[in-house]
Amino acid sequence: MKTHPKNRWQDSVAKTLDPVDRLVYRSNLIGEDPTLTNTGGGNTSSKITGKDPLTNQDTEVLWVKGSGGDLRTAKRDGFSSLYMEKLKGLQKNYLGSKTKGPKTQIEDDMVGAYAHCTFNLNPRPSSIDTPLHGFVPARHVDHTHPNAAISLAACAKGKELTKEIYGDEVIWTDWQRPGFDLGLILEKLCKDHPKAKGAIMGQHGLINWHEDDKKCYELTLELVGRAAEAIEKKDRGEKTFGGEK
Repeated sequence: MKTHPKNRWQDSVAKTLDPVDRLVYRSNLIGEDPTLTNTGGGNTSSKITGKDPLTNQDTEVLWVKGSGGDLRTAKRDGFSSLYMEKLKGLQKNYLGSKTKGPKTQIEDDMVGAYAHCTFNLNPRPSSIDTPLHGFVPARHVDHTHPNAAISLAACAKGKELTKEIYGDEVIWTDWQRPGFDLGLILEKLCKDHPKAKGAIMGQHGLINWHEDDKKCYELTLELVGRAAEAIEKKDRGEKTFGGEK
C-alpha cells in the first residue's frame, strides 16, 4: 500500500491560474492523494488580497474550503470567502463572553457569525474549521487527516513522537474540539513558536502553513512523508507507539 505522498505540482499549470484557482488546484492535488487525506476530510485556505465591492479598496480575504464537499473534487464555488478584518474582529466578542471554550454558547454563536463576515455575497457556508485557518498568520494553510499523521495524533506516545520526528518544526497540541477556541490556540502556538511550520493536533490530524502556496503544498508532503517513514522504522503491528490511546 502506498504510504508516501508524491509531488504532483506542475508549475506550467499553476502559473496560468489566479490566486483563488491556485488554491483550488492545490486542494485538488491534496484531495486526490490518499496518503494525504481521507475522502471528505481536510480543508485548505489562502489569504488573498481582493477588491472590496463596497469601497473599491483592496482588502484581505480568507478563502477556505467551505462546509461539505471534498478536496478532491472541490471547485471555486466550494470555497467560502470572508473579510479577514471582520473574522478577526469576532475575537473581541468571543473573549468578552463570561463563559467560553468548547461546548459553550459563545462557541456555537461564532459559527453563525461567520456569515456576517462574508465577502462579496459568497453563498458557500463556512466550515467549523474556519478559525483554524484564519488565525494562523501565514498566508497559506493546509489541514489534513493523513493516516501517517493520525497514527501519531491518536497514539499513546503522540506528544513525545511528534517531538522526536519533527523537533521544534511541528508542535503538539492536545485534543480540542474544532472551533473558535482551537483557532485561538493555534494563533497562540504561532506566537509562542514563530519558527514552527505546523502542528499535530491530538486525536485529530495535521495542520501546516507557509507564505507561498506551492511551498505549503510541498511542506504538507514533507511532513506526512516524515511521519510515514518514522512509522515504517518502528512498525510492530498493533503495539506500535504504545498502541491506541
